Amino acid sequence: MTKEKRILLVGGGGPTGPIIVNSLLAEGHEVSVMNTGRHPVEYDAPVERIIADPNFLEPVQDAVRGRYFDTVIASYGRLRFVAQALTGHVEHFIGVTSTFYPNWIDPPATMRPSSESGVERDWTATYLDEGGAMPPETPLDPVGKFGQRVVETDTALQWAHRHGDFIGTVLRYPKIYGPRQPGATEWSIIRRLLEGRERIIVPEGGFLLQSILYAENAARIVLAAVADRDASGGQIFNCADPEPITLRKWIRLIAETMGKTVDMVSAPAAIARPAWPYARWPLTIGHHILDTSNLDRLNYTPVPAPSALRRTVEWYLEDPKERGTAVESQLRDTFSYDLEDRILAQLDKAKSEIEAMDFPEFDMSHYYAHPKSADDGKPSKKSSA
Repeated sequence: MTKEKRILLVGGGGPTGPIIVNSLLAEGHEVSVMNTGRHPVEYDAPVERIIADPNFLEPVQDAVRGRYFDTVIASYGRLRFVAQALTGHVEHFIGVTSTFYPNWIDPPATMRPSSESGVERDWTATYLDEGGAMPPETPLDPVGKFGQRVVETDTALQWAHRHGDFIGTVLRYPKIYGPRQPGATEWSIIRRLLEGRERIIVPEGGFLLQSILYAENAARIVLAAVADRDASGGQIFNCADPEPITLRKWIRLIAETMGKTVDMVSAPAAIARPAWPYARWPLTIGHHILDTSNLDRLNYTPVPAPSALRRTVEWYLEDPKERGTAVESQLRDTFSYDLEDRILAQLDKAKSEIEAMDFPEFDMSHYYAHPKSADDGKPSKKSSA
């Protein structure tokens, strides 16, 4: 039987929050939730709601003064401030960070939009020549100011564990998908199909593998880390669905769930700009696969990706106008179909012109020798006379 714990969740308003809180409540734990209170979420039972902004040190320090928790799950805010404020107030600290591995993150994605900052961003594409699964011990890459903060935080959590401030667990998330996920890229495809688009641009054929994470699977990993402190303490976990997925398969699964067919048209990533919002890191071109073998330490059973994506699509289709509109401001997909059609026309034209070129005759086969008769290769029979 699970020992009852006093648990603080910093965040709780995102796609994983209700799953985590409701599961902890069902197990009999005493749960508190800390956030700004701007986006209240209803849970299955009452919880203590601590109103404090976890983006700043002082409000968190004030909120936890004189308090002690068995476990803190920090999934929101400036994690380094949360960890600093909770030192001395918690035994097990679970921090959610990100996968800033070398050459994985598009540098302009770490900056504020040019319309807000006044700084032009460099949208140059980079092709990667490494395709292996990225292990968690790989040093992170502090790309941009945001990346620097992520790396500082990740490093600080590991340092605090080593120096005995608390038992630390680091969960590194890739891009999340699922119901209620902010900036959900799956909506880009769902809306296009709802609006009758039969052809969708995919960078590099859509064949590059990506590790992604269903929101419910993320919550299950958190719960497994809470349940088994011995297994999760001091560990860094790359968190992702077991099967990396290509953009091509991802689009096909969405279309099949909607009963649609779609023609995916390949374009070099640098000119496939309408696809950038849904292509996930379109400018660092290569496989983005996480080594998730460390998750074997945890008692964790994931939802398979096809089922997870089907659930996600069905959730949007229940109320596409309300739920789709809610994510579009962060998604920044312009849905400029006239532009897409012009690009598709140019791609079709280029394909036709290349096919019309005078190619040499191809007569391709495997490179092994073809025997011409049953006697090939045998010594000839000569008369002994």
